[in-house]
Amino acid sequence: MTKSTLYTTAKVLPGNKLEIEDPNLLVGQTVEVIILVSGVSSFSSTTEDQTLSLDQRLAFLRLPIVERRRILTNQAEAIIDHYQQDSEWQELMTGDIINYQS
Repeated sequence: MTKSTLYTTAKVLPGNKLEIEDPNLLVGQTVEVIILVSGVSSFSSTTEDQTLSLDQRLAFLRLPIVERRRILTNQAEAIIDHYQQDSEWQELMTGDIINYQS
């Protein structure tokens, strides 16, 4: 079974609904839908809240490399302010490197 990929955007309609139209889709056909939400999420949520399921990770890996790079770029841009404001991680990278091997 081969899969084809349709890339489109949609606006959230009243009632938090999405509508996708494509002449290549058949009435009654079952399709997989991956929703990528643009925007910055709050970094105050716990790591547990941000953990992706295996299905979500596999869905990401099935995306073309161009789309994966776009998503990762957006995520990097969203978190850069966090790392620039929090200097604690930078302090860990300073100081002498000590080799304890004899």
